[in-house]
Amino acid sequence: MISRKTLFTRISPDHLRHGLKTGLAAVLAYAVVFVFDLEYGFWGVLSAVIVMQINVADSVQMCWYRLTGTVMGALIGIAAILAFPEPGWQTALGLFLSVGFCAYMTRYNPRYLMAAITVVIIVVAGSEEEQRVLFGLYRILEIGIGVSSAFLVTVLVWPRRAGTTLREQLRSHFAEAAHCHDTLVEAFLSRQTTVNRDLLDNISAKSLQSRELLNKAIRHERLLSSEDTATLSQKVTALENCVEQMRSMQNVLNNFEEGEGYDIIMAQEVRSLARVIREVMVSIGEGREAVLNDLADAVRRFDLRLEELRSAGVTKRFNLHKLLQVFSFLHALEHTAKGLLKMRKSPA
Repeated sequence: MISRKTLFTRISPDHLRHGLKTGLAAVLAYAVVFVFDLEYGFWGVLSAVIVMQINVADSVQMCWYRLTGTVMGALIGIAAILAFPEPGWQTALGLFLSVGFCAYMTRYNPRYLMAAITVVIIVVAGSEEEQRVLFGLYRILEIGIGVSSAFLVTVLVWPRRAGTTLREQLRSHFAEAAHCHDTLVEAFLSRQTTVNRDLLDNISAKSLQSRELLNKAIRHERLLSSEDTATLSQKVTALENCVEQMRSMQNVLNNFEEGEGYDIIMAQEVRSLARVIREVMVSIGEGREAVLNDLADAVRRFDLRLEELRSAGVTKRFNLHKLLQVFSFLHALEHTAKGLLKMRKSPA
């Protein structure tokens, strides 16, 4: 039997708020259509439920898609019932042509799916109405009421912004990236041992999701939020660069032949640079001031030591293939650091 404490810990606060907000939007839409005594007011309530999403950006996007799709669908539906006014085969033909057109146009814009739904409402339900154009306009009004209700609740009641969600998620994303980076560096210093091929799959997916969430915040929340999207953009770019460079490191390690690795003479400099990279990653994720000066110093020491070893001819112990692999890993390590150093122009 599940205890009360366990039950409450399983409740998602975000989804609980979403449920309450969706119910509130539905009630608000119902109140408006009830006051104006709209015959098909349930379409407004239904629209409010459809467009409500957890964060503001997704809700705004759905509101816009629903509203513009409804207007397009209403115009197409009205054109269909005017061109094919008689019930029966004419209505069926008009329905076929208008819905088929909307379905095809989803190839270019997903809002045509909403348009197709409105077309069905107007053509099928409005085929026996005397004032068909007025019937279509009322459907726009009802759906507009639902969309407006959802929009007001979204931005005024417990607004959960995509930018805020992204900022919170980046904390765990950078922590995971730092862990993966440590794993790769230790594998390289342990005579270039192989690593799991799926090591970076999760963080790669999270990096893509972060970019998508950032784009939503910029596109749909810029006028509704004071979130610093410029800094968020830099953080997402830094994360993407880390993942890209770690992919290169992973490929290098997994292309080494077993048992043919080398002890790395500049292991101390590599570990020192990797340690500071980790600190900077975690700092950026947590929103703390990153130790970028320490990172820049570590990069300089790394470069000086590498040049010193090259001048001494130490790299001659590698054959050409191994030389390229070792330098490819070191190059990716250094570029991870340089990508993080670009955060200098913005607070972490």
